[in-house]
Amino acid sequence: MDRATRKETISALHQENILSAAEQLFTEKGIDATTMDDIARSAQYSKRTVYLQFPSKEEIHDRIVLKGFLELKEHIVQSLRGNEGFFLKYRALCSSLMAFYEASPFLFSRIVDFQTQPLDSLDLPQVKRDIFNVGEEINAALGEMVWLGIAEGTVMPSTRIKESILIYWSSLSALIILANRKSSYISETMGRTPAELLEYGCNLLLRMLVKEGEHGDETPAGH
Repeated sequence: MDRATRKETISALHQENILSAAEQLFTEKGIDATTMDDIARSAQYSKRTVYLQFPSKEEIHDRIVLKGFLELKEHIVQSLRGNEGFFLKYRALCSSLMAFYEASPFLFSRIVDFQTQPLDSLDLPQVKRDIFNVGEEINAALGEMVWLGIAEGTVMPSTRIKESILIYWSSLSALIILANRKSSYISETMGRTPAELLEYGCNLLLRMLVKEGEHGDETPAGH
């Protein structure tokens, strides 16, 4: 290993340690309450070392969000790849998003809350451009699923794919967060579990896309 490669490897290790410590602190204390001093202390680095790797707390946050987007993309791509036909892919997608939240509620919530900025901004950091691009890759994968449904004759051919994906994502992601945070309320007032509410929500969203009478299996969430 030459000197430059060794330096890059060490830097990558430092960054990984800092991001891991920051994610834990953000989860426990909240982003606003976490300082760069907190991150340095938790990662067992000097504050100077942290600033050498990341110029700001915002940069650290965005790198964590990028990690979340990449993990979400992998979840979605794997769930769609392993199933044939629109309905099976849709069921797998619902289950995948729910599983991702259960595994990483903090990352899921940061993805939902992340505000995309115009790519033509001259001072837009590269990490924000990377987040945007990964988000578009996820949208492309979901778009292929909808196109498959149209080709099969189950999804309405008039479906406006990009708009439908945005509505689907915003609706289901908000429902996943609500169902997990309001589990006691759902149980007491509806007599349902969060999983049952999410299953029902997935069925309602499915009807947004498919032709009348083409609802497939009534348990798209796989429950």
